[in-house]
Amino acid sequence: MIPRQIRRNTWLLFVGQVMLSVGLSTGAQLGSLIVYELSGTAALAGLPSALLSVAVASVGYPAGRLMDRRGRRRGLVLGFAVGGLGAALVGLSVAAQTLAGYFLAVIVFSAGVGIGMLTRAAVADMYPAEHRAGAVGLVITGGLVGGIGGPLLVAVGDYIARAAGWNPLAVPWVFPSLAFVAAAATLSRLRPDPLEISERLSEYFPRTQRRAEAPGMGARREVEGPAPSVADILASRPAQAAMVALACAQATMVMLMATASLMLSLHGHPISTISLVLMAHVVGMFGLSVPVGRLADRIGRRPVLIGGALLSAASGLLFSLGISSALWAAAAFYLVGIGWCLAYVAGAALLGDVSTPATRARVVGISDVLTNISAVVAALLAGVLLARGGELTVGVLAAILGSVPLVAIFRVGSSPVHAGAAPVPADGGG
Repeated sequence: MIPRQIRRNTWLLFVGQVMLSVGLSTGAQLGSLIVYELSGTAALAGLPSALLSVAVASVGYPAGRLMDRRGRRRGLVLGFAVGGLGAALVGLSVAAQTLAGYFLAVIVFSAGVGIGMLTRAAVADMYPAEHRAGAVGLVITGGLVGGIGGPLLVAVGDYIARAAGWNPLAVPWVFPSLAFVAAAATLSRLRPDPLEISERLSEYFPRTQRRAEAPGMGARREVEGPAPSVADILASRPAQAAMVALACAQATMVMLMATASLMLSLHGHPISTISLVLMAHVVGMFGLSVPVGRLADRIGRRPVLIGGALLSAASGLLFSLGISSALWAAAAFYLVGIGWCLAYVAGAALLGDVSTPATRARVVGISDVLTNISAVVAALLAGVLLARGGELTVGVLAAILGSVPLVAIFRVGSSPVHAGAAPVPADGGG
């Protein structure tokens, strides 16, 4: 039985994830088109994704440190407020046709996004290991609502702009700005703070043992000793496997998606068709997150991480065959979305398992730093590789990158780690 306060907080975080996804999907759809319009070259098409990743990486650890000290609520409210301001500045800079202003606005927007992404640390705080992945999956499902709503709102903004004679790449940014402000207001109601819940988790879940092996990544046994430091956690193989899986899944997805709108546009597809193709990707990312989370709770994190790596690699191979067909493109983007979903849900849950309340936001923040550094490289490479080697080169490299986590995952074996919750069977059971 999930306590009422935790259920309420979980749904508030769900709403935050919806609004976050509205902003991310808007940026993903319009970013490369905006840069192409303002700069006149496809070589810079991946730069908005790169700036997003740089900004998120820059704020990840400081935001995590703040939230470990002051609580999750204050940090999340601050993040969404900054993101809302950034989204408004993006729209204004595009309307003014200033490339430098657009890049600066993207950095502000992305800094807010980076803090907002720590919602998964907040939800991991509130659940023991046997329920954690399912809870993470539920909150991430909010991304499906926002990911579908975002392109629809872009289409609405495009219609309004054309009818009024305004810039169709600027007007849609009104919606993520309002969405982020709404998210900040919603998350200000988080009570008790998820950090407070994590420190008294045994009171909410009396049957939960607080110190145990990470679920699905090693032997089922308790671990004695002092609480681990951030460095101890980062040195453990399960944490390393989770971080590598998250980083490679994100980099693979960014490599394929950073220039997706531009590629489809160059193949002659209108914005309406591009919106539908990107919706397929969003459905892949978020549509199955709840069953994926429950699966990770039931059979363990490791097999789900393996599945994510295999699907990410397969999406690259599919992409390499060419995406001149919108249907083929939708299939490739859907597949990379599912691969990301498996890695994200299981990886986030595993980081929650191996961390403690006092270290969790910092551990997640460090993971975000590594994830977004890899995404920066992928985004910058995407435009260059597309311009010089075409879709085949981009797809093959993405397939190789997607398979890298398999090495880290198979290295885990049964290495013991400290964790913050009860054990879950590695190979099944509920």
